[in-house]
Amino acid sequence: MSLNIQAWRRARRALSLAALTCGLAHTAPAAHDVMGVITILDGDATALIDATRVRAAEGLRVGPSTIIETGAKTNLLRIDIPDGTAIDLGPSTRIMLWPPGMATRSNGTPALYLLQGWAKLSSPSATVPGIVTPALEILAQNGVAVACMHGADALLFIESGYAQLVERKDGKELGTLPLKNAELYTRIGDANGSVGDKAGAAMLERLPRAFRDTLPSRAALFLERSVELRALPKPTYAELEPWLTAEPALRRRFPKRFGARAAEPEFRKALIAHLSSHREWQPVLFPPEINAKVQSQVQVPRRSPYPPITVITRGPR
Repeated sequence: MSLNIQAWRRARRALSLAALTCGLAHTAPAAHDVMGVITILDGDATALIDATRVRAAEGLRVGPSTIIETGAKTNLLRIDIPDGTAIDLGPSTRIMLWPPGMATRSNGTPALYLLQGWAKLSSPSATVPGIVTPALEILAQNGVAVACMHGADALLFIESGYAQLVERKDGKELGTLPLKNAELYTRIGDANGSVGDKAGAAMLERLPRAFRDTLPSRAALFLERSVELRALPKPTYAELEPWLTAEPALRRRFPKRFGARAAEPEFRKALIAHLSSHREWQPVLFPPEINAKVQSQVQVPRRSPYPPITVITRGPR
């Protein structure tokens, strides 16, 4: 059920104030960036806010560039947005909310980038920029769409409404397809995608059980509630690698976001070992001004303007 304008404004104010009063306020999104709140969490999940990883919890405010990852046994994580839009995540899922690296696209910033797993986007009251994955992008969506990324395989089911789909490969657009209510798009690896008008038993079997229910918005329950963030250990390079080696539009801001980690020996070693997969780290790891300074301090032997002296050795007479 959608919130009216007054309720939306109250939600924005409440979410902003709560972001300032939560336990690790300095790691929470800025007030004007707060755009959603986790209202359902059945299982384990983490949120990476800026460079700080915290345990996800109901009531946690999330904003642009927040990376959320759910556990293998997580049944459902829901994010409610004041305008009535909802984002549901299934198990073993990795997403980035409102990825700023794609904000310059003509259709606006997508709601999320789905790197892996299951995501359901419900936008009952308006047409919104939808989901982006390595294999597809929803340019505009009205209704309910379910997307899945498993390795190089992609799936998109329009549960209700319509969507304009763009096929993608290596960050480039391949073609556009209109999809309508009850249509299913599937793509296996690099093969051409196909569209059918039935989801089929196989797809329903794979669909997270929690996605089969229509759940009402719970945003109003968290208008006056804040949550204390529980900090977790910093993610290792291996844990961040799927993001650090993702497509360039996502990676471009990571050196600034995680740049301080380059001073940590193990993280730096891994960055250098995989530098060919994320060249944007080159200036951070080997700053040009430092290289120039080192080179200027190297003593280069001067070449004598005189011809070399030849020494002739004679034996005894």
